[in-house]
Amino acid sequence: MRWLAAALVVAVAAAVVAVLVRTGAFDAELNDDETAAVGGGAAEAAPATDPAMLDLDRPFEPTPAAGWADGVEGIVPPTAKPVGDFTASEVADALDQVRDVLVASRLDRTLVVDHDPTRFLSLLAPDARRQLEPLFDGREPDVQSLVSLAAGGSALLPAEPKVRGEMTVSRGGTGELVVHTNYVFVYAFQPTQPLRLVDAMDTIVVVRADVDYVLRAGERWTEGSRGLWYDNATGYAYSIGCAQYRRGYLAPATSERAVTPDTTREPASYFDPASPVRFTDGCSA
Repeated sequence: MRWLAAALVVAVAAAVVAVLVRTGAFDAELNDDETAAVGGGAAEAAPATDPAMLDLDRPFEPTPAAGWADGVEGIVPPTAKPVGDFTASEVADALDQVRDVLVASRLDRTLVVDHDPTRFLSLLAPDARRQLEPLFDGREPDVQSLVSLAAGGSALLPAEPKVRGEMTVSRGGTGELVVHTNYVFVYAFQPTQPLRLVDAMDTIVVVRADVDYVLRAGERWTEGSRGLWYDNATGYAYSIGCAQYRRGYLAPATSERAVTPDTTREPASYFDPASPVRFTDGCSA
């Protein structure tokens, strides 16, 4: 008997939605002119200088993501090995499929900017595609754990998002191969006015996405259920505009007048794909 894959409820990301407190956040990267008291006396005040202007061609330079890979270059599948009933070649094909899904869902501006999910949906099993497609018509919060959508009126800079993370493979049920993905995507938005270097996070949104994709293959599954599915999905967004995020979209924190700083974690920890996903919300209700 062939099985129809059970309907999966999209697990909306348990979002750690927080806003960076700029002052002191990245002192190590941004301030090379610290003065210290000598012999117990007060240090002589350094002459005031204007901070350098943010280079919009290199918007990530003052952040922990500065040295990360650009866009698709940051999504590198591991070397494929046999897993369960899947050969090394089949595992390699599954990893390539997941890489393509990550590119389509997080980097391709056809979806991220134009909100056209056609390419992303085409990479999924027909039954999975049928479940997700209606969510892109007014139910965007229900799918934001799987995709990145820039809010209208918040333009991305031309710079490719910075990407860091990894994917691993494990055996699922009969006829299933599970690809675990753990990535941080960092997006740079067009500022509304010229910014000083210390204001770099005014343009930046950080998205952590831990998503399991399941390849279903073989006679166990009906034709419509064969292919790539989504499963567990968690993550967070950081330095985010809360109102737009609740609608399923990304916008920088400065797109709103009131922000709520998060003082419970070091700002740099949100850039670390190995950091714990904490189920707290930095946005006021």
